[in-house]
Amino acid sequence: VCVQTNSMDLGGMRFSPFTNIDGESFGKPTMNGFWEIDMTLIGLGQQAQLALSAFRTQMKPAGARCIIPVISQWRPNDENGRLLTQNYPALEYTFDHVGWANDPFDGFTLRAAASHRDSYIDVDKPALSQLWPGHYITIGSRLHQVVNVSSIDESETAIRVSVMPNIRGAYPIGTVVVVDQLVLEVNCVESDPIVNEGARMNPVGFSFIEAF
Repeated sequence: VCVQTNSMDLGGMRFSPFTNIDGESFGKPTMNGFWEIDMTLIGLGQQAQLALSAFRTQMKPAGARCIIPVISQWRPNDENGRLLTQNYPALEYTFDHVGWANDPFDGFTLRAAASHRDSYIDVDKPALSQLWPGHYITIGSRLHQVVNVSSIDESETAIRVSVMPNIRGAYPIGTVVVVDQLVLEVNCVESDPIVNEGARMNPVGFSFIEAF
């Protein structure tokens, strides 16, 4: 099963309407935010199409959740100053073909502990690499987008990274900030029906929302 396309949007950050006791409409800030992801998955061949059909069925219950890969075109450099490679799935000869072909790049780590609802994190990084506004990161099973980066005391290897949405949960010093194998824990909102027409490639659209 391959990811053909995915699009991400951060919802819930605008003012949400509510009505007061006098029947007047007001707006209240919704600070948490949540990711909405539309994704097209393709099953190549019999086994992949069967797996895709089973996945769609498993995600039907309201409480069903899973961790999905999130594809981003641009990634930071590695420790040698070269752009990190694409996110490759596990090799086909592995039993269930789940996960990644190798471990995530561990060059970005938390310089200080991160707490729930923090709007920024302090990160140690390689001297030849950098996070830029617009990059995506994963901490735990949560996705964040970088919105600002500044150097700490003019250091080449220490940066302060502002993220949206705010940090979910608490993470100790040294936690890897994943920049190349992005994931998110989600619920499935809806999915396209699978058409059994005998085609070797069978694209199926899914709409996911961040799970809490």
